[in-house]
Amino acid sequence: MKVDIWNHVTRLRQWLDADAAPASAEDTRLLRVLKISEELGEVAEAVHGALGANPRKGSSHSWSDVVKELADVIVTAAVALDTVSGDAEAAVAQQLRDRKTEEPAAAGDVRLLRVLKISEDMGQLATAVYGALGTGPRGSETEVTHTWEDVEAHLGGLILTAVEALDDLTGDAWATVAVRLRFLVERVAA
Repeated sequence: MKVDIWNHVTRLRQWLDADAAPASAEDTRLLRVLKISEELGEVAEAVHGALGANPRKGSSHSWSDVVKELADVIVTAAVALDTVSGDAEAAVAQQLRDRKTEEPAAAGDVRLLRVLKISEDMGQLATAVYGALGTGPRGSETEVTHTWEDVEAHLGGLILTAVEALDDLTGDAWATVAVRLRFLVERVAA
């Protein structure tokens, strides 16, 4: 990984902090985590389009669209992680040290299984956020079952799962993410 990636992630977070509508620190964290779901939905749409799996839409996307959307998931999750932890690079480095890579079973297209694993990670992340807030999905007060460090770990895990999915398509996910980040930082700096 290049240091530039994490500097760009911090620059994007700082831009969002400065220019987004005012929100409490807690709401800001929630909105940044929620944004990952939006980006993940765009990955699903692009995969369906690349495979022509929706008869109504046909082949509406290419695999390069899937690559771009996966990179956006990674960037968005990294910005959320930087928001929660203040040091996304260190949190991902810890995840890399702790990670046990599991190859998906050959029951289907590995590319699809890796994307589906991102959804599983998103569900675990949502559970950790609820647990850290002591709030249920409907806003009801519940027992605090997680810490924000747990949320950081789940964000880091989601990033690495998305990196594995992107690696399957590009062979160098971090280079792809670096290109996407440069584009995004240039847009917000303009």
